[in-house]
Amino acid sequence: MNNFDYLSLDGRSLHMLKLIYEHRSVTIAAQNLGVTQSTVSHSLERMRTLLGDPLFLKTGRSMVPTERMDGMIDEIGHVLSSLQSLHDKSSFDPSSSKHRFTIIGNDFEHDMFVPMIFDRLQSLAPGSSLRTHVFQPVTLDSLKDGDADIALCPLKDTESSDLVATAISNDRMVTFYDPTVREAPQSVEEFAASRHGILAVSSDETTDIDRGLRKLGLDRHVAYCAPSFGSIANVARGTAMLATAPSRLAHTVFRDFAWIEVPVALKAMDFHMVWHVRNRHSPRHKWFRELIKDVAKELPCSYHHSLADVECPKNGAAAHSQQTA
Repeated sequence: MNNFDYLSLDGRSLHMLKLIYEHRSVTIAAQNLGVTQSTVSHSLERMRTLLGDPLFLKTGRSMVPTERMDGMIDEIGHVLSSLQSLHDKSSFDPSSSKHRFTIIGNDFEHDMFVPMIFDRLQSLAPGSSLRTHVFQPVTLDSLKDGDADIALCPLKDTESSDLVATAISNDRMVTFYDPTVREAPQSVEEFAASRHGILAVSSDETTDIDRGLRKLGLDRHVAYCAPSFGSIANVARGTAMLATAPSRLAHTVFRDFAWIEVPVALKAMDFHMVWHVRNRHSPRHKWFRELIKDVAKELPCSYHHSLADVECPKNGAAAHSQQTA
């Protein structure tokens, strides 16, 4: 027998054998398949030739399986299940999905995106689950390894041609301060001389603010390097520290802070959805990417909106200072 004869086996014929085995009848198998009895008989003869065994022996009105067929039935079931799984991966039905989706992001991305993403998943794919990981540049390897679906981050350029970065949202940076402890800095010099808390996710602590200040011959005093904006807010609260962060955080971790415009020119911060190119045509992944894009469109208080209506409970008014330091 040719070593490649097994490639002549097909899922429909295996399903036919399973039906004959379960019902002990060619007639009932034909009815289930929606074909004629002669069609099933011809397919059965073909399988007998391929497998070198009678497979079924007719005894009265019943088709009795041979020892070879008895030994194959469980394996046929496994093969058919694998074929069904392979087919199911060509489409995606969120209502029946039990998939775990995985997102990489920092606290800003988590606070802004994840609650709405989770609510949408629970509504559209109630059997699915969600896991999030803290972002580090090295964790982009998780996308390459298939351990994560999406990274949400400011990162635009990657060193890998295997990763795709799609802009989904943006925000501007503002400087927060605790109005119960201090007033807004009145000059760029006072801004630079103040103690600052910054986000540092790598060994490089230099930011666009530092580069802008150095053009003016100034350096700022960084008192605290934090792994997250939430950590900065917790440490800065009750101190004279300044913290520059995305404006949308005025609604979350910096809700009880006042804020001013940053006294150096900064570009808008773009947030990207990063994913591995292997998932370009995955129905499941495409569905999840579209869900995230829809969530991003619905984010409150986008970069283009004013924060003038943000309430700061501790000083009773919007903290947006027209003193641009």
